[in-house]
Amino acid sequence: MQNKKNIFILLFILLLSVSGCSLSFKAEIPSGFAVSKKKGALVIYSPDGLKMRIKTEKNSPEKDTLFWAEALKTHLENNGYFLLDEKPFYSVNLEGTKFIWLMPSGHDYYKYMTAIAVNGKKIYIIEASGEKELFDSYEQDIEKIMLSISAIK
Repeated sequence: MQNKKNIFILLFILLLSVSGCSLSFKAEIPSGFAVSKKKGALVIYSPDGLKMRIKTEKNSPEKDTLFWAEALKTHLENNGYFLLDEKPFYSVNLEGTKFIWLMPSGHDYYKYMTAIAVNGKKIYIIEASGEKELFDSYEQDIEKIMLSISAIK
């Protein structure tokens, strides 16, 4: 009887911990990448240091993708990021804007990708960053992950 009670308690704790980590989206991650969930975000790591994060924020005040994309762009430009590219992106059920930024750091350059899409009451934010050469080598994997993102209602 004590064993059944311990098993029940363990299952209950496991259920609570899993339910607290639920995400409001799904994404397909290529093999070889490590994945962790942190505070409602999915954080993806390449074996050699590229980091990508997918997260959501409340759409408050409630605005459309164009508004939030312009706010993000203005903020990063005002903080010294150099815009390399801006274009639309599409995933399973999201449409948004993707920016590629260049940022000098000492003798190196880093690329930083930010993408933003609004779906109802949520803002979906996708980020990837790494040294320029590293980022460039993973650009196809970043695109595959972005294309696979599916908002869950």
